Amino acid sequence: MKRRWLCVVLALLLLLSLTACGASGGSSASTGDAAAPAENGTAMDTATSESTADFSAVRENAKLILSADLTLETQDYDATCAALEQLTAEAGGYIESSGNAGEKGSRTANYTLRVPQEKFETFFAQIGDTCHVVSANRWSEDVTEQYTDIETRLATLQTKHERLLALLDQAAKMEDIISLENALADCEYEIDSLTGEKRHYDDLVGFSTFTVSLREVQTLTAVSEGTGFGAQLAQAAKNGLGGLTVTVRGLILMLVTLWPVLVLLGIAGYVFWRVQSHRKKKVQQSEQNKKE
Repeated sequence: MKRRWLCVVLALLLLLSLTACGASGGSSASTGDAAAPAENGTAMDTATSESTADFSAVRENAKLILSADLTLETQDYDATCAALEQLTAEAGGYIESSGNAGEKGSRTANYTLRVPQEKFETFFAQIGDTCHVVSANRWSEDVTEQYTDIETRLATLQTKHERLLALLDQAAKMEDIISLENALADCEYEIDSLTGEKRHYDDLVGFSTFTVSLREVQTLTAVSEGTGFGAQLAQAAKNGLGGLTVTVRGLILMLVTLWPVLVLLGIAGYVFWRVQSHRKKKVQQSEQNKKE
């Protein structure tokens, strides 16, 4: 009997030990699974940060020429022109060229504005806040390859120029001196040409170009706020209303402009009506006399 109870106790102890081992194994497995995502997450964060750093480096080292083309409308021409010039000055830019045409009420202005590249986004947004934008296009041109090629050729020519100067100092024969001086002149010409080209690229990259066309209008052109049928229908309704307003205004202005002609036509019509009435009365009187 005691032996039987001893076997039962031993069996229970063995069962409990096996259960404990299974639980600890499951716990270890869970810990391992949790650690794996953490390591993967760390690896992904590292990869993302490295990717961002690489992209930023490429973006920073790239030579990009930024440009924008805008068509604007205004109902206050003088104030808008002054605001555009003020915005350009505040951004640290300058007016490369400008021109005005037309009579008051339908004037137009064309600007070529140069703004520092780092102010491109801000200036683009400020123009949209200042004027009514009918259309706006923006683009960039990557000239990194051309710029790097110029720098490489300049470095090579500078080295060549130094070597030619060293040879010229050591030359004793007149023929060698003349030959080296001609080679130096050609080298300096190429250096000046490439330096000017590099300076031109520096100007285009350093200062973005905004080509602005401004129109003075009585009614602003409706701009669609979407590409769907509803947005197009709303824009067509606005354009139709604007066209009706312009037509009525044009008719009124035409009538005011032609008032002398209209007065003369009115006088002529009145005289014609009086003459016709007088003749009609005479005819009626004559017929009555004949009947009597």
